[in-house]
Amino acid sequence: EDIKRRDLYDGAPLLAQGWNKGQVAICGDAAHPMMPNLGQGGCQATEDGYRLAEELSTVKHTKDIEGALSTYYKKRIPRTTIIQIMAQLGSDLLVDFDKMMTIPLVGPFFLTM
Repeated sequence: EDIKRRDLYDGAPLLAQGWNKGQVAICGDAAHPMMPNLGQGGCQATEDGYRLAEELSTVKHTKDIEGALSTYYKKRIPRTTIIQIMAQLGSDLLVDFDKMMTIPLVGPFFLTM
């Protein structure tokens, strides 16, 4: 009864779907859920907010909102994808070290540490 179950979930980067539909966009964990190993979830959400503000500040007319949100996605997706993948690798390493050792470049790297 002292053991608490706390499930953690992440997801694959939303490369094909994008983060906006019309004038509505997602950000933070909705756009890029990641494992907490790197402590980057909140940081990435904050960066999303900053980038959204920057892109929306260029909007002069409501018809420009969709384009600004698409630009927000295009500027954020490379960084968040890399961080999502790194967080997932870190989680996999903690959960199953033997599995990580079978990855061609990663396994030998950890052997030298």
